[in-house]
Amino acid sequence: MNDTNQKSSRTRNQLLIPLRIIYRYLKSIILNLVHLKDDTDTEGTIEGIKSGIILKGSQLWILVCSTIIACIGLDVNSPAVIIGAMLISPLMSPILGIGLASGINDRRTLASALSNFGIAMGLSLLVSFLYFKVTPFGELTAEMQARTAPTILDAFVAVFGGLAGIIAGSRTNKSNAIPGVAIATALMPPLCTAGFGLSNGLWEVFGGAFYLFFINTVLISLSTYLIVRLLRFPFVSPKAEEQSALTKRIIYFFIFLLLIPSFYFLYNTLTQATRNKIITDFIQRCIHEDVQNAVQWTYQMENDSTARLKVYYFGQYINKDSVTVLENSLIDQFASVPLLKYNLPAYIEFNLIPTDAPPDEEKEKMNAAIIELQKRMGSFAAQQEQEMQQLEEEVSLAQLEADSLLQRLTFVIGDTLQFDQISAEAQALFPELGYFSLGKTRGTHFGVERSIQVVAVISWKKELRNTTTKRDLQKRLQAWLAMKTGTEQVDVFTD
Repeated sequence: MNDTNQKSSRTRNQLLIPLRIIYRYLKSIILNLVHLKDDTDTEGTIEGIKSGIILKGSQLWILVCSTIIACIGLDVNSPAVIIGAMLISPLMSPILGIGLASGINDRRTLASALSNFGIAMGLSLLVSFLYFKVTPFGELTAEMQARTAPTILDAFVAVFGGLAGIIAGSRTNKSNAIPGVAIATALMPPLCTAGFGLSNGLWEVFGGAFYLFFINTVLISLSTYLIVRLLRFPFVSPKAEEQSALTKRIIYFFIFLLLIPSFYFLYNTLTQATRNKIITDFIQRCIHEDVQNAVQWTYQMENDSTARLKVYYFGQYINKDSVTVLENSLIDQFASVPLLKYNLPAYIEFNLIPTDAPPDEEKEKMNAAIIELQKRMGSFAAQQEQEMQQLEEEVSLAQLEADSLLQRLTFVIGDTLQFDQISAEAQALFPELGYFSLGKTRGTHFGVERSIQVVAVISWKKELRNTTTKRDLQKRLQAWLAMKTGTEQVDVFTD
């Protein structure tokens, strides 16, 4: 029994020998292809990265020029200009220095790299802030918007771009991968976009763009750290080697916290892309097959439960009953996609607008209608202003007529005397009076003067014959009438 087992074991081992040979051969080929250590220039890489950390003099001027070029490219929406700015930007050097210093636990180099990186970042923000304060354009372009909502995919770009950069930089024979890494990781454009948001008070733009810049920076540093440890770069001291485990845990925890918002942005991006694809396919299948040229549409959430889909299409009219069916059908399609279940409106309101012209011509018609409406509004405003002026003139004329009427009324009122009371008092004060009449008259010197005066006509009793006494009584009567009527122009005539 034992002999049988030993024979079967020897037979199995003999069969495995060719497989082991093949495995070792393939392994040697693969390792020969992917190895990194053979042509690694450890000392040259460390010295090269350390020498590029400090940004001063010409490096700072290059940074300023790169920032201005990136701002111009973003401002005029030119990818070619933005790529040129990324190629000459010296921001990569202190970021690689942060990763290297963390990998070999060199605190002095880490402090230098962080301080120079902070200076470079602050200078770039300041230059971009000032540029967007004085630029004659200053609009949020598509190139800027593309850098305000980073996702986990942007994080992957930063990681693999950083890996390519440190691998290329650590070789004995340097390759030309560094310019490509500078373009792929895109450090300067998001930083300048953050400066645009800061300059215009658009805090969402600032936050999204600066977050993209920050995760690119951190993940490039992380890539550098991983390659430095993979290639076993020497620590600066034995004590630093003992502290590397703690440094590694801190780095990984910080990276985890940093990447959480990128998953949220990725979810929103995937949700929007999925929804747009469903709507496009739905329009192509149910409304018009030529979505690209004959149909334009917009989708917008009105509130938490209602969305509005507005479709401009070139084709046959769709009746209201069919629209209701389409609304329910689209909601069912949204509900069938797991990604859209958590952002599903309870109701989708369709606005299907048929047009006899392609979308571009329809836009021109709408713009012409808006211009015509503006003209009519301007003409209406001018007419209203003219009518207002005419009304003011009529009010002024009415005011003049009212003043004239008031003057006549004042005269009529002022021409009335309380004769009964005055005559009774006159009889009591002057019992010598035999006849008494009183009235107001108006007099003029023909344009020179117009006045109102009081005229009294009296006669004395016959027994009053003394002329001096009559004269004195008449003066007293005149003075009393002036006081009683409130006017100095009183004439007394004797009948």
